[in-house]
Amino acid sequence: MDLRQYFILMLCFAGVLPKSINISNRDESEKQPFLEIGSKYYLINTATTMNWFNAALYCRNYDMDLAVIESAAEMNALNSYLTTNEGLVSLYFWLGVSDLAEEGKFMSLKDGRPMLYAKWSGGQPDNAGQNEDCVHLWPVNNIFYMNDNNCMSYFHIICELRQSKKTCDVCDLKIFMERCMQHTNVPNCRN
Repeated sequence: MDLRQYFILMLCFAGVLPKSINISNRDESEKQPFLEIGSKYYLINTATTMNWFNAALYCRNYDMDLAVIESAAEMNALNSYLTTNEGLVSLYFWLGVSDLAEEGKFMSLKDGRPMLYAKWSGGQPDNAGQNEDCVHLWPVNNIFYMNDNNCMSYFHIICELRQSKKTCDVCDLKIFMERCMQHTNVPNCRN
């Protein structure tokens, strides 16, 4: 590779790196509509209800995800907030978990991984009527638990703010470099 091709390749990287690396942290003004509950930031929408699919789309439209509870600490923090704020203790909230792909195998909508944590209500999940594939929070004796329900039911929404990437995604960078190097027309860096 001559110096000119190397320079052009570096220019190609200059256009890609900002998409792969996020070195800036979100400032507090970007977190304004969100509530810091435990280690995450949530948007709890009690103004409207919608089915699970529309709830997921609602969150995605605002660069968020339906909340996925990944630990007992997260569940306890969210439960504490929901049970101590007037009017919330009687509501149901969609979570970003379902077993739509394979019955009984609950997966996270935000990253496609198996559900890391569950605090199921007694006897749940039960797939009642062979038609309950989406997970929501519901209160039982003033404590929130998880339950499977029909995805077309209308519940309130808890979205979570996406975590900023702190480091470069080395795999994406490596793949990009390999693709650019494989092409004879390196200046364009296109497939």
